Amino acid sequence: MKILVEALPELLGALGSTGIISTVAWCIGRRRSSCQSAASLELSAEQKPGTQYQAIRRYTLLGTAGREGEPIQVMSTRPAGSVLLWPVGSRQERFELTDARLYDGTFAAEPVAWFEKIR
Repeated sequence: MKILVEALPELLGALGSTGIISTVAWCIGRRRSSCQSAASLELSAEQKPGTQYQAIRRYTLLGTAGREGEPIQVMSTRPAGSVLLWPVGSRQERFELTDARLYDGTFAAEPVAWFEKIR
């Protein structure tokens, strides 16, 4: 029993050191993974030679408003000319994604119903 009591301070010191080293290594790994995931979501992602990436674009759905009155914005990797469905009230409305930039830097997504009325 005396041997265990005499070895206890070294054992606790080793456990404490291991815990501190593990915590520091975990924090460094977490920081690296969050930086890499943030870099992969950048809107102007750089392309490596020989690969193609679809850039993530933020679109403003024209003619819509959120709960606070702000325009609804969505993110998509779909190219311009694609049509997406979005719930507006109790119905689904179709929006065509465009290359037109708005004043806030987002791209416009125009309701298809606007153009159907003109025809």
